[in-house]
Amino acid sequence: MGHLGKTVRPRARRGQRCISSGTGGFTLIESILTIVIVGVGVLAIVQAQQAYHQQNNFSQRVGTALMLANEMREVTLNLPQHDPITGAAFWGPEANEPGYEQYDDLDDFDGGEGNGTTFDPPISANRLPIPNMTGWSQKVTVENVLENYVSGTAVPDLSTDVVRITTQVFYQGPNDNEPTEITRMSWIRAGG
Repeated sequence: MGHLGKTVRPRARRGQRCISSGTGGFTLIESILTIVIVGVGVLAIVQAQQAYHQQNNFSQRVGTALMLANEMREVTLNLPQHDPITGAAFWGPEANEPGYEQYDDLDDFDGGEGNGTTFDPPISANRLPIPNMTGWSQKVTVENVLENYVSGTAVPDLSTDVVRITTQVFYQGPNDNEPTEITRMSWIRAGG
């Protein structure tokens, strides 16, 4: 006992460490390790959340693109392969069909030069522009194909009675330099 009832701890001699047995805090190393472990966990959660949002955006785009491709399929579903008046004499839109609203056969949708027709903004099955579809477009091509090789290369126009209609759906985001093809749908029609 020391002065006035106080306990006096012995001083450490030179070269010895004084170890206190009653410390209740964390050391600096323990604190840093805790911060690193918690930080890595939070970072992993943030990255997982970002991956979820990217996947969700992609899924929404694919769903929209499939809807737009199906709209175009419905536009062409009941159309004859060739013009009801001129028949197979002409490929592409006739002179009295200046816009897609007047297209009355499948080969009209291949455009005047056979490069297809692009709809921007995209159109519905009722041939009306779909509102609020900024950045989206549909491209339709119609090609003659061989009856026994419908997935093969196109053959010269009007050389067979079998056509392949292909709709490509593109999306160009506000920060994209060019449109990206999101989906492509093809179907076959046989007969005039």
